[in-house]
Amino acid sequence: MIFRNPQLLALLLLLPAIILIWRWRGMRVSFAALLLRLLTVGLVALALADPALGSQTPPPGALVILVDQSDSLTAEGQATLRTVAEQLAETARESGVGAVATLWFGANVIAENTDGEALDPAGSDLARALRTARELLPASDGQIIVLSDGLATTDDALLEARRIAEYGRIDVWPIAPATGAEVGIVAVETPRTLWLNQEYTVRIAVHYQARPGDDPVNAILRLREGEHLLAEQDVILDPGVNHFTFDHRATLAGVVQLSADIEAAADTFAQNNRAAATATVTPPPRILLVEGRGNGAIELDLALRRSGIETQTIFASQLPVRLTALDAFDGMVLVDVPASSLSLDQLASVREFVRGEGRGLVVIGGRNSFGLGAYKDSPLEEVLPVSMDPPPRPQRSDVALLLIIDRSASMTAAIDVSKFDMAKEAAILATESLQSEDRIGILAFDTGQLWVVPFQNIGDGLGLEQIQDSVARLPSGGGTDIFAALDLGLAELAIQPSSVRHAVLLTDGRSFTNNRSAYQRLVEDARAQNITLSTIAIGQDADMQLLDALAQWGGGRYYFAGSPEDLPRLTLLESEIARADPIVEEDFRALLAEAHPLLRNFAPADLPQLEGYVATTPKDGAETVLRSPADDPVLAVWQYGLGRAVAWTPSVGEPWADTWAFWLDYDRFWAQVVRYTLPDPESGPLQVRMAPQADGARLIVDAIQPGGEPLDLALVNARITLPDGTIRDFNISQTAPGRYTQDLRLPAAGPYAVSVVLMRDGERQQADTGYTQPVPAEYRLALTNNVSEQGRALLEQIAAATGGQVLTDEINLTNDAVGLASTVHDEPFALWPWLLGTALVAWVLEIATRRGVFVRRQKWTAYERGN
Repeated sequence: MIFRNPQLLALLLLLPAIILIWRWRGMRVSFAALLLRLLTVGLVALALADPALGSQTPPPGALVILVDQSDSLTAEGQATLRTVAEQLAETARESGVGAVATLWFGANVIAENTDGEALDPAGSDLARALRTARELLPASDGQIIVLSDGLATTDDALLEARRIAEYGRIDVWPIAPATGAEVGIVAVETPRTLWLNQEYTVRIAVHYQARPGDDPVNAILRLREGEHLLAEQDVILDPGVNHFTFDHRATLAGVVQLSADIEAAADTFAQNNRAAATATVTPPPRILLVEGRGNGAIELDLALRRSGIETQTIFASQLPVRLTALDAFDGMVLVDVPASSLSLDQLASVREFVRGEGRGLVVIGGRNSFGLGAYKDSPLEEVLPVSMDPPPRPQRSDVALLLIIDRSASMTAAIDVSKFDMAKEAAILATESLQSEDRIGILAFDTGQLWVVPFQNIGDGLGLEQIQDSVARLPSGGGTDIFAALDLGLAELAIQPSSVRHAVLLTDGRSFTNNRSAYQRLVEDARAQNITLSTIAIGQDADMQLLDALAQWGGGRYYFAGSPEDLPRLTLLESEIARADPIVEEDFRALLAEAHPLLRNFAPADLPQLEGYVATTPKDGAETVLRSPADDPVLAVWQYGLGRAVAWTPSVGEPWADTWAFWLDYDRFWAQVVRYTLPDPESGPLQVRMAPQADGARLIVDAIQPGGEPLDLALVNARITLPDGTIRDFNISQTAPGRYTQDLRLPAAGPYAVSVVLMRDGERQQADTGYTQPVPAEYRLALTNNVSEQGRALLEQIAAATGGQVLTDEINLTNDAVGLASTVHDEPFALWPWLLGTALVAWVLEIATRRGVFVRRQKWTAYERGN
C-alpha cells in the first residue's frame, strides 16, 4: 500500500482530541455514538491521504541512454551510435517506458540536440556521463544504456558505476574504436633549465601504430622554436616508438617554446601529430677558477669561456674567507690546489659554499691535489665524493726517502727556536713515519755536503734511535750551494733499489749557483729515473721562484713555511705522501663505471688517453662515473648538503692530460661537467610554477624574503605567451602567506611561457617558467597497444558491477535492452472512494445513534412482544 498524500495522515491526531472533548462535556453522547464518530473522522483522514494498493509508477527518466561522441570513434562510429540510440529510444517508448533521456558525451555531457553548450569531442569523460545519468534516475529500478568504445579519458568510471548499482543497472553496447594506422608524437624532451649559450639536445619520440602487415612509413619531422623552423628531417618510421634527436643552443634568455610536428600519409588523427616542450634559459653562470700554480687553469678558463660560461681566475691565496664575497659565483673549480696553500677559514668557506649555499664544486687533480695535496682530514676531503686513502694494493711499494737539509748559518739565526732545529725535528719525525723495509738518506749541505745518514733501511744498520741521534747532533755550517747538494743526493737516490724514490729539499736561502737551465737538466734527468722532488721554502729570504720551479720539474710539491714551526708538519706530510704512494702514472683510457648525466652524449671510448691520476677511494653514497683499469675513481660525484661536488683525479692538462686540450670536444666536456654541479637557476627567492588541473593550470608564485620569511602584500603581475604568440597580461592575487595564485584556462595544447614580476617597496623581482599543455588524452590513446580490448574490458566491468548485460547484436539490443525500464507496472488500486463510502455509512449510523433510533426500535419491539 502507498499513500499519495501521506502528510494528511496528521488529521488522525483529531481522534484523541474528540475523546477529550467528549469527557470534558460530561460524556453526554453515548459511547457507541463516540465510536462511530471516531470511525467517521478516521476514515475521512485516511481517504484524504489517498491510499492505494500496488507500487508507484516510475517517474520520467527511468531509462537514460549515454551516447559516446568522442573523436576516437571517428565520424562513422559517432553516426552509428546516434542511429542505435534513436532505435533504442523508439523501442523503449513502444514498450511502455514513461520517459527516455538521451545524453551525448565527449569531454563534456550534453542533452541530445541541445542548443546550449557545444559537445567537446576531444575526450571521453565516461565517469561524468554516468554521474549525470545517475541524477536522472529514480530511487530504484532505473536503467542506463551506454553506447561507447570504452576508451575513457578519466579514471573513475568504474567507481561511478558502483555507485549507480543501488539505483538500477547499466547495460553496455561496445563498439570498436578506429583501427586505422596512426602516427603521433608521444614526447618532446629537453632540460628543464638551461644557461645562456648552452648547447642542449632535444629528444623526440614518435609512435607508429601500424596495422598487422604494414611496412615502415615515410614522414617529415619538424622542430620549431616559436614560429621559427629550427630543423626539418625526412624520417622512416618503423612500427612502434622511434627516437630522434636535434642539437640546439640556447641563444636568448627567457623561456624557449619548442614544438615538434610530424607529417605522414598513414595517419588517422592529426591532433596527436604535434607535441611541445619548454626550457627556461637564464644568464650565463659565473665560475670562480682557483689555481694552485700560475697558468694552471688557463686552458680550462678558455674552454669554459668559449662555452658561454663566465669565469674569474685567482690564486689559492686570494680565495675569499667570507661567504658573502662568493655570492656572485654559481660554482667553483679548484685546479691542482694544495690544501696547504689555503687557511682553515678558506677551506671552511669552500665547504659551506657547497653544503650551505648549494653551489657547485669541481676539484681537478695534479701533483698538488687530493692525497698529494694534504686534503686528508681537512674540510676539503669532507666535501669531496672520495677519501684520500688510496685503495689497498696487493703489494705495498717500498719507499726510499731523501731529505736534503740546509745547514747554512742563516738557518741557525732565531729569536726563540731556530729554523735549523726545526729542520732536524722534521727529519726525525720523517723517520718515524716510514716502515722498517723503507730506506732513508739524510744529506746536509752548506757550501759542501755531509751525509748525516747514508741510505739504509729504517730497521737495519744504526737502527732508528741511532739515525735520530745522528740527526740531532748535526752541526750548522756556512753558505748555501743547492745545486751541488741536489747533484750528489739525487745521484745517490737514483741507485736505490726501492720502487718509490722521493726527495725533499728544505732551505731558507739562495744558492751560490743560479743557472736555471742546469737545475732543470739535473732535476729532469732525475725525473726520468722515476725520482720525484718536493721543496720547502723557509721564510721570505728563500729563493721561492727557484724552489717552485724545482718542484714542478721534479713532479713534486712546493711548500712555503712562514715560520720554523711549520717545518715538522710539512716534512711529515711529505714522508706520509711518499709512504702512501697515491700517484698512479701509466697510460690508460678511462672506463665507464655507470651511466650518468656527466657523460651525456659522450662515449668513454671517445675520451683521450690519460697518463696518470691520484689514487683515491670513493665514499659511501658517491657515484663513480669513470674508473681506471685498477677500479680507482677517475670521475666521481655526489650530493653534499645543498650542493654537488665532483672529483676529477687526473689533471686538466700537464702532467697527465697533455693531449686533452687538442681534443675537439674538450670545451663541451668541461662545460658539461661544470654545469652539472651548478644549482637550479629557479631556486631563488621568487619561485614560479604551473600545476596542471582540469582545462588548464594553476599559476603558483612563492615569494620569500632573504631571512626566509614570506613576502606579503606585493604587487604581482604575470605575462603569458600562448603557443600562437598571443600575449596576455594579468595580476595575481595573494592567497596565503608568501603565495600568489591564479587559475588559468589554457585554450590549446602547446608550449606556454610565463613571466612574473613582483614589486614591493620599490624593489623588483622577476622569474620565468614554461609549461606544456599536453594533447588531449583522447588522441594519445590512439597510440596505445590493444586499445580496443582495454575499452571493451572496462565496459564489461561496468556492466558486471551493476548486474547489467553486454548487448552484442541487434536482436539483443532492440528486444532486451529496455527490459527493465519498460516493465509494465499495474495501476495502483485507489482505496479513497471505499473509505469515504464507509465513512458516510458510519456518519449516518452515528446520527441515528445520537437520536435514539435504535433505542425506540428496541422499545417498540418489546411492546409488541408484550401484547
